[in-house]
Amino acid sequence: MSEVPWTEAATLGREDAHATWALAARMRLEELAGTYHATITSAELAEWVQERSRIRTRQQPRHWLGDVLYRTMQDNVDRREPFLASLCVDQSGRVASGYAGRVQFLRGGAEPADPDAHAASERLDCYRWFGATLPEGGGEPGPMPSAVAPRRTTSAAAGRSRAPRPAGTRAAPTPRVAKTDVMPKICDRCFMALPASGQCDNCD
Repeated sequence: MSEVPWTEAATLGREDAHATWALAARMRLEELAGTYHATITSAELAEWVQERSRIRTRQQPRHWLGDVLYRTMQDNVDRREPFLASLCVDQSGRVASGYAGRVQFLRGGAEPADPDAHAASERLDCYRWFGATLPEGGGEPGPMPSAVAPRRTTSAAAGRSRAPRPAGTRAAPTPRVAKTDVMPKICDRCFMALPASGQCDNCD
């Protein structure tokens, strides 16, 4: 277990938390890109960046992970790299709904008509760029998510209903985000939280 105490994102502030998570996300995604056809789910990545940075939040990943991935995509554009965010998928292998819009905004041109096909091609570019061992012929995009599970339609989602709450009961109160009085020191090289010793386990 890490010796570095947790810091609440609400205490640190949105900008600093998201910027630190984006650095951690790039670290994990770049590591994955070194393995042919490797991917990670949004839930797994959200948990990993919090654990790695020791900055946590009680907000659901859908409220903040999109911005974190967008920051990694901006970084990829600056470095002239393929989008590492393409390696982040849901349980059925699909990229997030905002992926196509981010691609269009950052690269210009038309929005990808099929975000999943675009992401599959982008993932292959990532494996090539970041040194994965590829099969003879240079490899190929991974299996399309349509072969795994159909995309849920809006009408299907609208058809779901919640079970009624018994009369006389109240919904559980939303837990408050705890705050910490101690702000962690951040390594000026890898931007991860430092342990109590002040020496970065990642760099030293």
